[in-house]
Amino acid sequence: MVYNMFNQLVFGEKLKNYRKMKNFTQDGLAEKIGVSGQAVSKWEKGECLPDVYNLKLLARLYRISVDNLLDTEDDKPEKVIELIKIGEAAFEVIEKPEAIFAGQILYAKDYGNSIHNALCSPLGDENQRWIACGKAVDCVLPICDIVVSFNFWLEESCRALGFVRETQSEVQPDGIDVYKMPASLYIRAYTDKYMAQLLTKKQCEIWELFAYIRNYFMPAHGFGINENGAQEMEIFDTAEHKTGYAYMPVIRI
Repeated sequence: MVYNMFNQLVFGEKLKNYRKMKNFTQDGLAEKIGVSGQAVSKWEKGECLPDVYNLKLLARLYRISVDNLLDTEDDKPEKVIELIKIGEAAFEVIEKPEAIFAGQILYAKDYGNSIHNALCSPLGDENQRWIACGKAVDCVLPICDIVVSFNFWLEESCRALGFVRETQSEVQPDGIDVYKMPASLYIRAYTDKYMAQLLTKKQCEIWELFAYIRNYFMPAHGFGINENGAQEMEIFDTAEHKTGYAYMPVIRI
């Protein structure tokens, strides 16, 4: 009965729109998730549906939950309101609703006002960071590791780094830090080859995108930093933390 309202044609169109936003061809998408280009074509035409495994892969690739991918009433957790391209590099202006993050947050003020000292502490060990994330409960699918940079445009004593996952609940096990991120407008960019070329590199990491967005993209397109409590985020889409999205909270000025 859950699927009585499901519109397969709308779902196919939704898949196509997400693919185009990522600048993938049907064959390019097919290669990434290990299916044929013909299968992708049939999905997007509404002729058939991906199986559960491929739904999860698509959701992870497009950075949305399986539930929202299947929601043909278009109730999206993140809404793309504008696409701005510099050459082939794509910057999305998105509206992201309030979100809850749980994991480990290291505050500079607890380590001599130094983020460097925090990261050099036992709690700053990379394995310990993600072990803490693994203890978070009620995580939103797909499960992605997230680094939140708190107040990095302010003096260092105000800064913090969070190693978290997005969850559906503020109620978490002992020892797990929780931060409620307010709704915000964001600039979102991905670490693809076009973004690397824009930075005159062969490949780039997420953290390298923030300086470009803040120093060049935002002034050129009429954006300023949003200081409502929304923070910069690195959202990884691989377990190796090699690729993913930069989220910069902004306001129009």
